[in-house]
Amino acid sequence: MQDEAGFYSPLQYEPQWLWLGLTLVLLTGAWYGWILVSGRTKAPARQNAPARQVRHLETLRAACLSAIDATATDADAGRLPERDAHQRLSFLVREFAGAATGLPMTSMTLEDLHRHQFKDLAAGIAGIYPNEFAPLPVQSVRKSAEAARQVVRAWN
Repeated sequence: MQDEAGFYSPLQYEPQWLWLGLTLVLLTGAWYGWILVSGRTKAPARQNAPARQVRHLETLRAACLSAIDATATDADAGRLPERDAHQRLSFLVREFAGAATGLPMTSMTLEDLHRHQFKDLAAGIAGIYPNEFAPLPVQSVRKSAEAARQVVRAWN
């Protein structure tokens, strides 16, 4: 219908379009709700979890102690330079602690280790640090290896 100025008034929508739009909005909301509710599952109850963790820790400990012994032996035999041996010992201890906790220990500084309450680990790494970066080693590889072993054995 045209008014005096020559404009047409807006057309009226049929009521079925309103109901169709509301139905689509409700269906979409129900679908999102179903996705969110069905996606949530309870974590399975772990049985024997502490025993499995202890076995896992003992396996890690044995592997790390073996690697520390191999590093010390290689350094004593001259197959590995002392600085590299100290760096490897530090890495082995950090890698062990990282595998035991799930934290990125190999990239943490001593300050980070102290902040996260890993005092024994930080003390052990601090004992190895000067040998990693000094022009001449401050202590022997055997002494650093023993410090690394103590940290690994004391870990619980």
